[in-house]
Amino acid sequence: MKKSSDSFSNSNSHSFTTLFFTFSSYSSLFRSFLFTILFFYSIQMQDPSRPATGYPAPPFHHPNGGQPPPPATAYPYAAPPPYPQPQYYNPNYPHPRPHGSRSFFRAFFATMICLAVVFGVILIITWLVLRPSLPHFTIHTLSVANLSTTSQSISATWHLSFLVRNGNKKMTVTYNALRSSLFFRTNYIAESQLAPFKQETKSETTLNATLSAASAYLDSRVVDELNAEKSHGSVLFDVQVLASTSFRSGSWRFRTRVLKILCRKVPIGVSANSTSGDLVGGDRECQVWT
Repeated sequence: MKKSSDSFSNSNSHSFTTLFFTFSSYSSLFRSFLFTILFFYSIQMQDPSRPATGYPAPPFHHPNGGQPPPPATAYPYAAPPPYPQPQYYNPNYPHPRPHGSRSFFRAFFATMICLAVVFGVILIITWLVLRPSLPHFTIHTLSVANLSTTSQSISATWHLSFLVRNGNKKMTVTYNALRSSLFFRTNYIAESQLAPFKQETKSETTLNATLSAASAYLDSRVVDELNAEKSHGSVLFDVQVLASTSFRSGSWRFRTRVLKILCRKVPIGVSANSTSGDLVGGDRECQVWT
C-alpha cells in the first residue's frame, strides 16, 4: 500500500513539474498571441461607414456674383408633386454588417482553443523528451548540542546534512539563496544561510548546515511540551529549506522558481538529563514542491 502511495505521489510531482516547466517557457509565446488578437480587434472595431474628415470643398461662384438661375421647365405651369412610389422589397440590397465585437469574440475563443491544443501538444512533447522531475532531499544526519531551556527560551546548536539528488537525465539544477530553518511544533527556533551550488544530471550532493539559537524565545507552554518529549527520550523537530532554483537543459533555461523543502517530525534522541543527541531511525525523506 505504501509503494502505491509513493508511486501516486511521484506521478503527481512529475505532472506538476512538467506543467510548471512548459508554461514558464511558453508564457511569452502566449502573450504574443494575445497582443496579436488585440491588434486585429482594434482594426476590426473601426467603423467603415465613418465619413472622411478634412476641409470642405470651396463653394462655386457664378459670374458677376449672381445667384444660380432657376431650373428651366418645358411647361409654363409648375409640375405637380410626384406620385409616391410603392416601396418594394429588394432582396439584393446589402444588409448592414453585424457588430465587429461578435466576430471578434468568436475568433478570440477559437484562438484560445487552438492555443490550449498547442500547449497540450508541447506539454506532452516536453515530458517525453526531457522527463523533468524535482530534486530529492533527504536528511542524512541531524544532531543537537548544548541543549538547554528556561521557562520562556531555548538555546542549542544543530548540525545537519542533506543528501540532494538530481534525478534528471537531461537537466541541470542551480540552487541560489538557500535558507534553512528549524521549528518545534510550528514554533520558529533558528535559521541559517546555506552556500549556493549546482548539480549536474544524475548526481548527488551533500549539503551541510549549522543552526544556532541563543536564548530564542518560546512560549512557556511550548517549553513544557518540549521538556515533556525530552523526558520520553526524543524530541521531534521540523526542518524547512527554501531555495531559488533554475533548471537548464542545454541552451534551454526555465524560469527561476522557489523550491520548498519540508522535513516533518525528525526525531533526535536526547534524554531528560542530557544536552546532546543524534538522529533516530536513519535517513528521513523530505517533501519537495514549488
